[in-house]
Amino acid sequence: MMIKTHTQISLTLDAALVIANSAINKGNELGIKMNAVVVDAAGNRLVSLREPGAPMPALDFAEKKAYTAANFKLPTEKWSDVLEGRPVVANGLAQHEKVALFGGGLPVIVEGVVVGAIGVSGGKVPDDIKCAEAGLDALSLLIHD
Repeated sequence: MMIKTHTQISLTLDAALVIANSAINKGNELGIKMNAVVVDAAGNRLVSLREPGAPMPALDFAEKKAYTAANFKLPTEKWSDVLEGRPVVANGLAQHEKVALFGGGLPVIVEGVVVGAIGVSGGKVPDDIKCAEAGLDALSLLIHD
């Protein structure tokens, strides 16, 4: 018998808000105005936050990072390693309008399952990563409480 449906577990809006707010707060601690986008397991936007004064083009990058992390189930900073020596694949992915291949996107994993992702943009890549990690840390604190 063929299975005709697929159930996909995803983040709630409340969880997405905790993640995004924590990422923005980390940016404030670092003195950087950030954009944070949290997506569901399929890469669809749940929350989009922009600190006033954060660069507007970076908001698009934040969403692309989140989409990429959710769909490929991989932190976006890992792409340089994955694509090393594969210029045709790298070029193809780089041309995809929703994909970002640089750091700042992290999958959200709960009980071993990717349930969404966060993308952060507005600072240098290491700062974007720190802010995304802060979002995941805030969620893990809720899960363990």
